[in-house]
Amino acid sequence: MSLWHIAWGYIWSRKIPTAISIIAVALAVGLISSVLTLREETRKRFEEEGQSFDLVVGAKGNPLQLVLSTVYYLDSPTGNIPYEDYERLLALEDVTAAFPVGMGDTFRGYRIVGTVRELFEFEWGERHAYRLSEGRCFDEPMEAVLGSMVAERMKLKIGDTFVGTHGFVEGGHVHGSRPYTIVGILERSGTPNDRAIFTDLESVWDVHAHDKAPEDDGDAADEHAYDPRSQVTAVLVKLASPALRFEYERLINERFNAMAVVPVNEVRKLYDQLLGTAKAVLLAIGYLVVVVSSLTIMLGLYMAILQRKRDLAIMRALGATRGEVFGSILIEALLVTGLGLVVGWVLGAVVCWGLGIYLTKQFGFHVNAISFSADLITSYSIVLLMGLAAGLLPAIQAYRTGVAENLHEN
Repeated sequence: MSLWHIAWGYIWSRKIPTAISIIAVALAVGLISSVLTLREETRKRFEEEGQSFDLVVGAKGNPLQLVLSTVYYLDSPTGNIPYEDYERLLALEDVTAAFPVGMGDTFRGYRIVGTVRELFEFEWGERHAYRLSEGRCFDEPMEAVLGSMVAERMKLKIGDTFVGTHGFVEGGHVHGSRPYTIVGILERSGTPNDRAIFTDLESVWDVHAHDKAPEDDGDAADEHAYDPRSQVTAVLVKLASPALRFEYERLINERFNAMAVVPVNEVRKLYDQLLGTAKAVLLAIGYLVVVVSSLTIMLGLYMAILQRKRDLAIMRALGATRGEVFGSILIEALLVTGLGLVVGWVLGAVVCWGLGIYLTKQFGFHVNAISFSADLITSYSIVLLMGLAAGLLPAIQAYRTGVAENLHEN
């Protein structure tokens, strides 16, 4: 019988202590797996969206705010820039596409985004964030295309109408005289587009240029009535090559009265500066649990050695060397840790799966339950090494077990 069979038999002869050790390891591994998987998946999703456009050009201010507001619809815009800047950007040599964006209204918390049809018609390759599941794209003013989450949550369908609210918080002025008609619904993509409403830029301009506030009598100047046709919130730019991003970022910042930002760079900074700390804290907790788990394994094995000294002495009497006895104990520790690792990986995947469903439904943000990264493999290796180290003291104790004295014990 091999040492592996002997070790396997011994760990299952102590079902309760073995189960406790496995659960302890599994909880630690589950926490570490969840933290690293969610971090990796959210980073990938954010960077995928950030890579969709080479540059975002908008009013000067906070670069991260500009990216979050125009690419992810998570913040307020930094302001407006002249429409002629959009036309100048289109004329630049290496700009293959530029899409103006106009924002300022919401519908029950969902951002209304004014843009151009070309954004939907652009060849995005495998990315399907602008693919329609039903209906068509907007052709006329005051026609709208809904993100899948908006349509689902608001129970809206093609042909329905709705009105926007001024601003990005509840309680703003309702543009009741200018309703939108739904003509299309986007396919669910797990991107920010799922929670956005798209219309043509002219509609956004028209709403703000002609709508009247309720308190106006028609003769007084309306604080909401202004002509915004000379402005856009931002411009989303595609270049001939991603390698040109830094060159054109510098060029636009120098020649335009606007700010050019590389979206993916701002997202990476966000993860490094903000989420990196949270990840470190959670991982520290996970590794602390690993240490406790290792102590549990060590204690369980040590107590088992004390209880089966006679068995070990019989193994020696039957020809087992001290090295084989030592190795069998280390194998036990490795098996317990390995089982805990497998159970913990499953536990972490279940947690990530549940959170993925929640994030998709609440924010249109899809994350995979299973994701392998270098950090995750390194963490699993550390857990295995710590479990193996936990078996060293019991293995040394077994190595020192005498044959004659323990064979004569009753």
